[in-house]
Amino acid sequence: METAFIRFDHYPENIPDELKKGDVWVTCDEHKVPLIPITTGACFAAASTKPETWRTYRVALGTYLNNEHVAGVGRVIREYEDYAGVDLDGCVDLDGQLAPWANEIVNRLGSYAEISPSMTGIKIWVKAPELTTSYQKPGLEIYAGRRYFTTTGLVLSFTEIVDAGEELLKIVEEEFPRVDRRFSYDGPKRLLNLEEFLERTQVEVFTLVDDSTAVRKFAVQCPWYLEHTHQDDSGTYVGQFESGGLFFHCHHAHCSGRGWREFKDRMLMGRPSRCRGRGGRLQ
Repeated sequence: METAFIRFDHYPENIPDELKKGDVWVTCDEHKVPLIPITTGACFAAASTKPETWRTYRVALGTYLNNEHVAGVGRVIREYEDYAGVDLDGCVDLDGQLAPWANEIVNRLGSYAEISPSMTGIKIWVKAPELTTSYQKPGLEIYAGRRYFTTTGLVLSFTEIVDAGEELLKIVEEEFPRVDRRFSYDGPKRLLNLEEFLERTQVEVFTLVDDSTAVRKFAVQCPWYLEHTHQDDSGTYVGQFESGGLFFHCHHAHCSGRGWREFKDRMLMGRPSRCRGRGGRLQ
């Protein structure tokens, strides 16, 4: 039996005008895979890291309205702009009531918030130029860039995007506390400090990832990303265990067999020429 095609709500009149400016919009399919807005309805993959796949809000909205197989409209959170996005998952019940923990975050930030396409979460837009690193853990994701949010216009409470950078950094400190690195360790006494290494070698850090098996884990740009299919630079992680041990893992087949030693040697030899320069600015 075929399941009904899911199409996300979108109310243009409720989307803040400032978000509509610029070529920063995409459409998406029902699985939230981003698509290039093409008014004819042709489907080609977009990416939150490839500006050439973004279009104006007018084009994205027209594509959504005129093509029933297009499920939604989304706005990219670009690197180097003031906007940050906060994604709260699983916090809206069947009666539309917001969980207390999520309600507290919404009220602390006091910025534009809307119900997510799933109708079970909240997406908040804030101005937070102080935030330079993204953070992820179950139920809470905070993005400084390199991401897109599917927008609905289902306004929760606040209708204006405000500067809430200081408050957002406080939430980051509370929800993603720095870990004490005084390991219980019987091996060599000189341990490599992962964050200092990433800073020194100018590794591009995308996101701090919550992982119960590691003291610290980051999503980073793979130094071999130019070898990946379509030069995809996602799916690469480095981290440090409580013992002090370090790891590198890239999900791309081209990097099969490459571990921390290979990653470290590559970074000490220098970055690939096409890397961008934002990496390593860690919180």
